Amino acid sequence: MLRVLLLIIFLFASINLYAKNPISSPNFDDIRKEIIADEKYVFDDKNILIKVPKFADNPLQVPIFVDAKKIKNAKRLILFADFNPITKIIDMDLEKLLPIVSLNIKVAQETPIRALVLDKNGLWHIGSENIKSFGGGCSVGSLSSLNEELKKLLGKGKISVYKNNTTFKIKSSIFHPMETGLVFGNEEFYINKIRIKTDKNIVLSTIKTYSSISENPRFTFETKEETKNFILELHDTSGNEFLLSSKK
Repeated sequence: MLRVLLLIIFLFASINLYAKNPISSPNFDDIRKEIIADEKYVFDDKNILIKVPKFADNPLQVPIFVDAKKIKNAKRLILFADFNPITKIIDMDLEKLLPIVSLNIKVAQETPIRALVLDKNGLWHIGSENIKSFGGGCSVGSLSSLNEELKKLLGKGKISVYKNNTTFKIKSSIFHPMETGLVFGNEEFYINKIRIKTDKNIVLSTIKTYSSISENPRFTFETKEETKNFILELHDTSGNEFLLSSKK
């Protein structure tokens, strides 16, 4: 009798949890378990803002913006797309960065996008938004790979910094194919690690990135750490290292 009662309670809890997912999909729970295992989480569209286009006409370059600054002292921010063949997008250790990020991604089809933000108490907050698109962006080879000046341009980029009261917005861009490896004959070739630091070697964040990010990626981050010079160290899957500096 006790087993039956526990089973009923478990099923009731599972149904309730599923019902709270604002955009249900068959892939969500498997991906969530892969990333945060059995850690506690809540759906929280109230404190996590995700902006995407009403319809992504270009599945190779879909702009997304995530703002979770309502969650104080956030520790980590992860993005993934339920129906992309490469589900993970970015994994940010928020040492001295605010839980805010802007970048462009590829989408294979219409998909929910999720932002997971870890708070100071160890609870994951999950924001959700749906990207509508005809898709196909993940299975197209990079155009940058065909550029005759690829070797010359690879890793070229810049940083711009804008101050807004006590916050510094760091906008960066870099020339890189971000090849997914899903096209026959094309190997994976993408930026897989970024470290942001100051000229005093204070690390603001260490970030894992994935090939679901669009080619020639553009990133926007925010911090309250003031410095004369922000530095981005970028590494790719072929062992290349690139350095971008805001100091002109």
